[in-house]
Amino acid sequence: MTSPSTRPPVRPSAVFLGADAGGSHSTVVVGSAQQVLGRADGPGAAMRPGGAAASAAVLADTARRAAAQAAIELPVDGAVVGAAGAGREQEQAELASALVAAGVARRVRVLADGAVALSTAFSGGPGILVNAGTGSIAFARDPAGELHRAGGYGWQLGDEGGGYWLGRRALDVAARAHDGRGEGSTLLARLLRAMGLQHFDDLVRWTATATPAQVAALAPHVLNAAREGEVVARRVVDDAAAELVELVATLLRYFPDTGPVAVAIAGGLLLPQSPLTAALRDRLAGLKRTHLVPDRIDSALGALKLAAELE
Repeated sequence: MTSPSTRPPVRPSAVFLGADAGGSHSTVVVGSAQQVLGRADGPGAAMRPGGAAASAAVLADTARRAAAQAAIELPVDGAVVGAAGAGREQEQAELASALVAAGVARRVRVLADGAVALSTAFSGGPGILVNAGTGSIAFARDPAGELHRAGGYGWQLGDEGGGYWLGRRALDVAARAHDGRGEGSTLLARLLRAMGLQHFDDLVRWTATATPAQVAALAPHVLNAAREGEVVARRVVDDAAAELVELVATLLRYFPDTGPVAVAIAGGLLLPQSPLTAALRDRLAGLKRTHLVPDRIDSALGALKLAAELE
């Protein structure tokens, strides 16, 4: 007989799905508001104009893996998806329709990723969320319930402090080190070793065809160097934190005379042990009106809870 401590979780009568669809990474969870039955990660599935079918295909594949882990079959009863690039009603409707057609869920609601993240962080209350992954963005819900944003306009217009920005800074440092300009750094050697390249000229050829996502994938090498005390890398990380804090400071104008404003963090670059998280925490301490929420935000789990509330 199975003991209570080893008995498998009881499957709820209704099963829901929550998804966080970012630019370079997606996460899908299935279960109920009280219980996660399955979880899977996949490639980016952000919405782009006319790209609902492509985003839905990525999310459907990730959802099937999460459902298999939970030993359930799709479609689930309801789903909420927080998707980057889905800030307009047209994109939301197109992606929701594509996900229903793909057999992911019987009912699907698509929201902007910021709306889901804010709901996850603050349960409908006021606050500011900073997200640093491939790009960077900050969202706010003010005391009146209005939503605002700062940044998040893509690698060509900004995304300061995000993965692409850090990767681009690493390449800049590497080029300066090769020429003997500026302060010496180990970043060039680190990049060549990590990418399996022999010479700086190989790196030059790589950059000629590198995509923004590939440049953003260099960011962990900057973070690792900073964690190990590399002076130039630490300076780059501190600059990134300053850019992220500037997003927060920009949104503080929507919180007049309300006392300390809660700030939450999310995104692949702001993990608990990341030197960028530490630098961000230190710089936020200089903003007297902010209070950093200790827990990192799990937007996919927040989307699952919203899905369980669908009528």
